[in-house]
Amino acid sequence: MELTIDKKQELRRKAGILKQYEIYGYQVAYFLLENEALAEQAAMNALTEMLHNAPFFLQSPQQQQQSAKQAVIRHSLLVKGAASKSDPIPR
Repeated sequence: MELTIDKKQELRRKAGILKQYEIYGYQVAYFLLENEALAEQAAMNALTEMLHNAPFFLQSPQQQQQSAKQAVIRHSLLVKGAASKSDPIPR
């Protein structure tokens, strides 16, 4: 499947916007999780969610930052929950 020039430009635009929240998202996730691997996973999941959320890209930068923060917090909690379910119970 070949992308048209318009679609490529749109993906580049979205990537540029998401890149602004990459480090911020990791920092928020790491603050909550205190674990590099889990923070990376949570941040990536949040960025993926934002990529597929068309209204996110229509928001003001301030609204985008708030939406990004909420997505990272949500995914941090999900990652933490999944990690705790897979950890063996200490005896």
